[in-house]
Amino acid sequence: MRKLKEKVIDKLIAAKATSAEVDFVVWLSHHQDASGLVRGVYYRDICDSLHILSPQTFYNVKNSLEAKGIIEVCKDDSWHGDWDIRILDNDFSNEDFRPGKIQGSYLNMGLSVFYSREFFEMKANEKLMTMLYIKIAGVGSPNYHIGTALFFQKYTALFGVKERTLRDYLKGIKRFFAIGIKDRKYWISPLRKKVNRESGTTDRAERVKQVAGSLCRRFRLDAAQAYQAIQELMEDYTYRVCIDLETVFMESIQDLLIRRNDNHTERRKWKKRDINKKYLHKIFREHLPDWALTV
Repeated sequence: MRKLKEKVIDKLIAAKATSAEVDFVVWLSHHQDASGLVRGVYYRDICDSLHILSPQTFYNVKNSLEAKGIIEVCKDDSWHGDWDIRILDNDFSNEDFRPGKIQGSYLNMGLSVFYSREFFEMKANEKLMTMLYIKIAGVGSPNYHIGTALFFQKYTALFGVKERTLRDYLKGIKRFFAIGIKDRKYWISPLRKKVNRESGTTDRAERVKQVAGSLCRRFRLDAAQAYQAIQELMEDYTYRVCIDLETVFMESIQDLLIRRNDNHTERRKWKKRDINKKYLHKIFREHLPDWALTV
């Protein structure tokens, strides 16, 4: 569910989000479920993905975004070293995305621009301007135009900067937009080769990667074997069920490991942590309600 609602972008702008804070939200949007939740967020995953050198930066950004009301953070003491993080006001669980249905105003975070080094190298407000204009283009106005005087009046107020700084932002976003002046208006259009392309990964692939990695770490599983087993089963069932697969897999893996370890329910006592795909599939089907299967 790589989507970001307009309200979230507005909140980031109003909160004067830093460049690192914008990056953090972008990363979350790539791995969230339909309700905007990412379970098992591990500091090292974000540090590696966003090239954050200091773990303390991760904690600072997480705490700052929470204080600004952009994210909600939950720490489950059952699991050590990670968090469940939700992007607030980014719930799509009741949205109908079938063809022909009218969609709300949201930004497609699966576009290649939101994976590119060029995007992550920009200043915070340049990133937010890029997100704003791509969102506008995505809802039917590919050639955004606005009077030059109104442009400066509107966006100096929105970002709390001077005209000179705003001009610098325009130079910065030219890597993703064609920008020109005609009839005393700014015309801003996304560059198709850089913006209007999918990233090459799918919503399912991003979710599977996050969920499989999180479950392997939380249950301290043999990473290579377990990751592949969970990944393959999730890919098989993602479009065949109408419920959240992640919780079903958590219940199934815990059940499997309890059975494998002489019915010990305390995780610290488990000695056997290997996962057999066929056995996991069997237990998974025991935990998956029949009504949840759609095909």
